[in-house]
Amino acid sequence: MPDLHGWITQQIDKTQQRADRWHDTECPVHDTSLIDATVLRGATLCDCGGPATALRRCEADRKILARHTLDPDAIWYEAAMCKGCGTEGEMAYPVTENLNDCPELLDLAYAHGLTDEILATLDRPKEGERPERTGPSLIPDALAEAFGKSMLAAMTTQIIAANTPSPTEKAIKILEPELKKIPGYVPIPTDGHS
Repeated sequence: MPDLHGWITQQIDKTQQRADRWHDTECPVHDTSLIDATVLRGATLCDCGGPATALRRCEADRKILARHTLDPDAIWYEAAMCKGCGTEGEMAYPVTENLNDCPELLDLAYAHGLTDEILATLDRPKEGERPERTGPSLIPDALAEAFGKSMLAAMTTQIIAANTPSPTEKAIKILEPELKKIPGYVPIPTDGHS
């Protein structure tokens, strides 16, 4: 079985197919196949507004689905969280830890005929399950550039510090000619930073 997101997608696809082949006696939202033919003569079957209305509803539902998906950039690896619901609190905990628990998707699914029995049979996204990232980097270019510059500056500082003699080394270099004149003087080996 698909997960909740996949189930809703299937229902929208079915509604859209019915709207595309709309007949006077068939509404893409309501099943009118059980209505007696005598009732159909000259009567409006429902207040759906026709195929254009049904197709607009499909488009609106797909926009909701596009917002409420598995979050590929979730901080909490263990959560199969809903991107549309986002995070909350100082630690950015997911508002909806599992996509199947997303209140927006559940409302949308019930509008498409979801029952508790169907919900119980749907797959649940697993912890850590994520779609692959697509498109450009989610880190703004200015932030990435600033981070790169700060890393370069830190590395340059470390290189300069590693190649700069310590104060002890500088003192020995200056005083060594005079120290060698002292009887019994033994040069002290330096380890690079004494």
